[in-house]
Amino acid sequence: MRPLSYFLLAAFLAPSLFADTVTLKNGDRITGKILKTDGSAVVIKTDYAGEVKIDLAAITSLTSDEPLNVALKNGEQARGKVSVSGDAVQVEGGPQAKVADLTAIRDDANQKAWQREDERLHHPKLLDFWAGSVAFGLAEASGNSNTTTFNTSAGASRTAGKNKTMLYFNQVYATQSTTLPYGETANRVSGGIREDRDVSAKMFAFVTNDYDYDKFLGLDLRGVIGGGLGYHVWKSSKGYLDLGGGGDYDREKYSTGEVRNNAEVLATQELGIKLLSRLNIVERLQLYPNMTDTGQFRLNFDMTASMPIYKFLAWNIGVNDRYQTDPLPGRQGNDILFTTGVRVSFDQTKK
Repeated sequence: MRPLSYFLLAAFLAPSLFADTVTLKNGDRITGKILKTDGSAVVIKTDYAGEVKIDLAAITSLTSDEPLNVALKNGEQARGKVSVSGDAVQVEGGPQAKVADLTAIRDDANQKAWQREDERLHHPKLLDFWAGSVAFGLAEASGNSNTTTFNTSAGASRTAGKNKTMLYFNQVYATQSTTLPYGETANRVSGGIREDRDVSAKMFAFVTNDYDYDKFLGLDLRGVIGGGLGYHVWKSSKGYLDLGGGGDYDREKYSTGEVRNNAEVLATQELGIKLLSRLNIVERLQLYPNMTDTGQFRLNFDMTASMPIYKFLAWNIGVNDRYQTDPLPGRQGNDILFTTGVRVSFDQTKK
């Protein structure tokens, strides 16, 4: 029985023999895997309580069983097993410093994440740090009704340093062969680019350039270029809310040959929020009061809701509304589009 007792004792002690250890001033010892410290607290992952955050001021000693990455206030960095005793920090094969000189201690996973974020903020590459999605929808009916509707939408954004770039595109095409005259019933394309730059924690400046084509509105091309200032009302892991205002120049060319050139006020609102942990909603509202032909205005409303299916694949539902008070004679001023389909996402930011 003695060998079995030794085996059970070894199995019981093994986790503590091969684990990082934190000793507190009250005499308690916590073992696990040290993940990181931000200079004021240590985060250690334990088998019995998950991640535990401990104030550095409450710690008398710390030892790591595996090499950690250490950063000091003077810019020096080192990697090795770490021991802390009192106010002294020792890195195996590296420098000795005081706890007050610590900027951070990180395991390899957190070090990689920190390096990625540092690269995004200070040394971003043009084709890196993009995230976005492409959505496809197709509806087909046959029999008493013969219709086909195809829609695509795409969006991509890149946040690097103080700048945020956004690209967006939306298209819908529909035909019918149920009643005469056969042919198209919808043909609309829109897209654009927007650039934001933070000027403070809450304020940002933006420029935008948008284009629209709508056959049944008689719109051959609308080009809008504008800009202004915005305010980050709310931002958290659950979502964000931005408000903005400024001005733009709008040039419209219609199939009748009419050309309109307008100066407009621009008011924007954008909301992104995660509901029920899986439902993602993004909504954007843009209002364009006309300053050249006062009393007229345009309004753009876009909202998408997506529910993940599997990793990069999601189910997508979209609502798009384009309203103007002065359409061509005989045309409706309001076009509403509902779409649904699958969305394929990509994300370079977490590589």
